[in-house]
Amino acid sequence: MKNDNINKSAVNELVINWHITEACNYNCTYCFAKWGKPNELHRSLESIEKLLDELAVHFIKGNASLKERLGYENVRLNIAGGEPMMLGSTFSIVLMLAKQKGFKTSIITNGSYLLNDKFDIPDNTLDMVGVSFDSQSYDVRCEIGRVDRKRNSLSSESLKIALEKLSNTQQGIKTKINTVVNKLNWQEDFFNLISEIKPYKWKVLHVMPYGKDELIISNEQFNSFVEKHNGRDLPIYAESNSAMTESYLMIDPKGRFYQNSSGGPGYKYSGSINEVGAVKALKQISFNEAVFIARYLPIEPVVFINEGAML
Repeated sequence: MKNDNINKSAVNELVINWHITEACNYNCTYCFAKWGKPNELHRSLESIEKLLDELAVHFIKGNASLKERLGYENVRLNIAGGEPMMLGSTFSIVLMLAKQKGFKTSIITNGSYLLNDKFDIPDNTLDMVGVSFDSQSYDVRCEIGRVDRKRNSLSSESLKIALEKLSNTQQGIKTKINTVVNKLNWQEDFFNLISEIKPYKWKVLHVMPYGKDELIISNEQFNSFVEKHNGRDLPIYAESNSAMTESYLMIDPKGRFYQNSSGGPGYKYSGSINEVGAVKALKQISFNEAVFIARYLPIEPVVFINEGAML
């Protein structure tokens, strides 16, 4: 989708989100990363390298039309799940290969594998870490499902320890906190925690209609959460449901581009990137470039005037 009015200066980095696995040690009730346990591409190192090569040739080395329109300088491969660190050495290999091929790297994690020496990320292979953290209350985290089978959960103090540990092994790493705003936490005040952590970005997302319907909140409730924290010198970035539609470049565990549909529930998928190539696969999904850029702008006071509308 071409948009000649796009402000190229808004984006210096293109982010490709690879949901590498569905496996996770948590069971968050609103998690959308469910594909029915497919034959995940990461099981073959040859397939991993082929996928990374396809992406690098098109988005980094090639004259991609997307690069011309958006004006980005770097491409970051963001590894998500599930919980990517459950893949162990395979995850380490993905990071090292991605760096070798010219990608910036990042991960979205629940943080549990950053504690107690469960997993050591190879030194200086990670440029950014995003930790999903939804509540400072253990009981709320349990109700959301942010606990493992032994009811262990990442606390505020554990989050600080995990980030400090990473800063010692990943030089210059940036930190992002993701918070899904829902029925259980929309009145919670995160000011002290976020102020102490000082992340590069705090992304607050309006819970989407997956899983338990009772966790869904209105636009007004989401806006109330945003307004509570806005103007308090926090690096807050807010995303409504509409801002999450057709605004991400996403790859599923099978190695296909996919996109959440603007016309209803479910996803639209491309063919396998390894089989049809990145150029053809990208053309098979919808991608809204203007909304993509809007996600990287710090918020102004947010006002929802109706469903899906944001000023």
